[in-house]
Amino acid sequence: MVQTDTYDITPNIAFDSVSGNTQKDTDLMATNNNYDFDTVVDRHNTHSSKWDKYKDRDIIPLWVADTDFKVAPVIQSALEERVKHGVFGYTKTDKERDQTVADYYQKKYNLHVEADWIVWVPGIVASLTLAISSLSKQHQQVLTPDIVYPFLHTTPAAVGKQANHLAMTYAEDRVRIDLNALEKRNAKDARVMLFCNPQNPGGAIYTCEELSRIDAYCEANDLILVSDEIHADIILDENKQHLPYFGISDYALNNSITLGAASKAFNVAGLACSWAVIANEDIRQAFKDEMHGIISEINPFGYTATLTALSEGDEWLCAMNKYLRNNRDYLLEQINTIDGMRMLPLESTFLAWIDVSALNLEDPCSFFEAAGVGLSPGSNFNDGDFLRLNFGCAKSVLEEAVSRIKKALV
Repeated sequence: MVQTDTYDITPNIAFDSVSGNTQKDTDLMATNNNYDFDTVVDRHNTHSSKWDKYKDRDIIPLWVADTDFKVAPVIQSALEERVKHGVFGYTKTDKERDQTVADYYQKKYNLHVEADWIVWVPGIVASLTLAISSLSKQHQQVLTPDIVYPFLHTTPAAVGKQANHLAMTYAEDRVRIDLNALEKRNAKDARVMLFCNPQNPGGAIYTCEELSRIDAYCEANDLILVSDEIHADIILDENKQHLPYFGISDYALNNSITLGAASKAFNVAGLACSWAVIANEDIRQAFKDEMHGIISEINPFGYTATLTALSEGDEWLCAMNKYLRNNRDYLLEQINTIDGMRMLPLESTFLAWIDVSALNLEDPCSFFEAAGVGLSPGSNFNDGDFLRLNFGCAKSVLEEAVSRIKKALV
């Protein structure tokens, strides 16, 4: 078992700029070094899905997409204050809570959102299911990226539909939908297109031009696009900017469902809280009608953590993005010095996409588990030549993982 005192804890890095926001706030610069991401938090014996996968085995878990960082202090304080109340019954939203999400889009992206466009759902995967089942009643196919987070492949089948995979491209080392192929694609049997931006795996942030071409395709084929934007707050390239899909055009606004959550950026996935932005009243009502008898209420802690993250979490988020950027740069340099391995550059997420095809391993995931590093097999995302590595951890843990990877290949 990996012990927390195995690693040398390096001093906290002083951050000197802000990223991950549409407008940089220089007032945050002086406080970005107030947060500690270097201390290794022991997650053993907490029923962590990530760590219990390798319980009682000396394997560093770098697979599932949650980070090992403690939540922002403002979230911790808000949760502690909520606990003091002592009553945790059925909890609902209201206009003020919905407006907090609307204000987030206005502040971060300069996009107007009405409070009543917001629909709360316990998780993104549940929203994918609701969107498909409510909007594809007369259609048998759902368009979905070929190389993507696995639930964008499996959710259509779960509601009796066929996942029709869209060709991808690795051009310019950015994993994304092949737009030239998309524009030639027949979509007559589909009503819904699933989308992931920032892209998982691969970490590409779709550009305005790329989104506009996807929007034009959807309009030409009368498609409703469901955009999973769960990693939108994790921006590693300072010259890149996430653009919510619904802001691309009037058609996109009225023919889309944009999904968001604080879960990835603020490490609160276990609190089961996300939202959908649905401007079109008919689509929104169909989506909400589908929820009845299926979807549970959001728990009070999920609301508390999410709303605090959106309204008070910017300072901590800026610091975390800088820390993740440093981890990314270190990992990119190290992995690309190893014969047979090649990590693609990434613009967003804390998930490295590593080509291991040149190693000619029968089972790459098992090989590295034997070396003490637990990764996600690329086959889960539809490309078996790759492995996905979660670098959302203390740098000392990442350094130990890299050392084990190198030793396994000597």
